[in-house]
Amino acid sequence: MMENNPLETAIDLSQTATDQLKSLVNTLPPERITPQLIAEVEVLLQQTLANLKAVINPPSLDHIPADVLSQAESLGIPLDDIEVQVAMSSHHLSQIIGVLTEIDNRAEMIRRRREYFLVRLPDITVEKLGSRLPVMTAADLQGPTEHTPASVRDTLKAKYNLNLLNPKRHSQGSLFERIKQAKQALEPQDISLEDEDDLPF
Repeated sequence: MMENNPLETAIDLSQTATDQLKSLVNTLPPERITPQLIAEVEVLLQQTLANLKAVINPPSLDHIPADVLSQAESLGIPLDDIEVQVAMSSHHLSQIIGVLTEIDNRAEMIRRRREYFLVRLPDITVEKLGSRLPVMTAADLQGPTEHTPASVRDTLKAKYNLNLLNPKRHSQGSLFERIKQAKQALEPQDISLEDEDDLPF
């Protein structure tokens, strides 16, 4: 199924808004036109503008992480709504996250969440986001706690000749002993004092 043409949708919405305004003028005196009736027409005009923007710059949600989109859906934000798509495409990710966090924290108090999202989104301050990569902890850097059985280690050593690849390591004690011997070899030899009578003083 082909998607609706945003331009055609904008024409239909604007025509509907015009018809409603004409109906208000023809059926009600000005003092009986309530703010609610005007708000209904205003919603149609806002949707008309959103569709016109979509004609010029088609909205895309590809840059928004999947977890953010899932959060929006779980909060009742209709992602298939063209006005919502245009708003999310034209605002910073931090603003989207910010308004979704507000809705989540005040879920019981916000009934018209779509309208709240659209009205509040431009007012959210743009913030610098850090990396969205998973945070590594010290536990993630530790090796496995279970030791490999000796039989498995012996099999791997025999298969890949690991014994031949590992040079023999000198123990720490033998290394210190060799250093000590080298220092002694560099020290000057002591003069024998057995024949003290041969000394000139």
